[in-house]
Formats: sequence, C-alpha cells, structure tokens
Amino acid sequence: MADSFYIEPVEPVLKRFVEDFRNIVAREDRSEVLAALRAPMEQLLYDPTWITEQFREPLPDTTAAWAIYRSQEPDLCIFTMVVPPMAMTKVHNHLTDGWVGLVQGEQVERKFMRRDDGSRPGYAEIELVSEDPIGLGELTPLRHPDEDIHQVITASPIPSVSLHVLCNDLGTVERQAFEPDENEVEDFVSGYTNVDGGSLIGRP
Repeated sequence: MADSFYIEPVEPVLKRFVEDFRNIVAREDRSEVLAALRAPMEQLLYDPTWITEQFREPLPDTTAAWAIYRSQEPDLCIFTMVVPPMAMTKVHNHLTDGWVGLVQGEQVERKFMRRDDGSRPGYAEIELVSEDPIGLGELTPLRHPDEDIHQVITASPIPSVSLHVLCNDLGTVERQAFEPDENEVEDFVSGYTNVDGGSLIGRP
C-alpha cells in the first residue's frame, strides 16, 4: 500500500516539503503546526517554476483544482487553484488549517466569519470581515474555525494560480459553500480536476 500519492515526476523541492511536514507533525503540538510550516512553505514557493503549465491551466467559466500531492492518512494535500480572469470562487470553507501562496496573476481575498450556531439546516449568517489584495509570492493562512471562510477573486487579465497546502484531503471532504446575501449554505465535495473518482486516487 502506497503511503502517498504524487503527480509524477516528483520535484525534489516538493519531496523535501513533505519530509519537512512529517518532521513537524511528529515533533510539534497540533496548535503549532501551521506556524512551523511557514518557513518550509516559503521554500516551496521560493522558485515556483516547478509548478508547470499543467497545474496552471484554467477551465472556462469555473475554478480548476489540480492535485499535486495527497497523503494516505489523509492529513496533507497540495494542489493548485486556478481562477479565470476577473472571476471569483464561491464563499467557502476548508475545515482545516493550511497555507495559500499566489504564484501567478493577482487576487483579492475576502474573509468571512460565521455568526450563527449552525443549528438550522441550509441557513447561515456570515459577515465579511476583511477584503485584501494578494500579491505574487504572498502567503495567507487558513485557520479553522476562525479564519477558514473566504472567497477569492482574480483581479488580473490572466488567470490567478495559488498553491494550496492543507492539513486534510480537501477534495474529498464534505464542506460548505455560502450565499451571504441570502443567508444560505449548502454542502459540497469539490473533488480535483485531474482526479477521476476523487477519493480513490493514491489509495487502494
């Protein structure tokens, strides 16, 4: 049984990052993992040319999520998110911690907080708490649950590409998308653009 899934060929910088991740998880308290991952994440993005065109390809009228690495556990996934020019994602959550780094184009990130207790099916009250431009190479954290809901907007005439490193297998997780103006929420599983049968890749 494989202990992980890589897109081949495996880039040395990516393999090093996964090794760093394993060492951090082994020695750090869970609450400290995100902070400890910042320096390895900076190294991963120091020269993003290893992220080749196949992971920067946009899809018409939708967001692409190109899987690069997924652990067997599953406690780590690495993928690129490609948002077409002047388009935006849904407002969504991730249900885990992680880092996002911009490697192409320009983005604006809107962060939200949920204000209701989640007890009413299909209903959510979320509030916009910040709206900030994201520059090339900039890292932004995702922290569950307090900094976990956001929306990403491409603010450039070329697609924006961001590298996501998350402490779950995001494409297989049932999570939530929000409609702030209607106070609506729905469950969804995003999958990965280059994965058939989402949950099966890298697994027996």
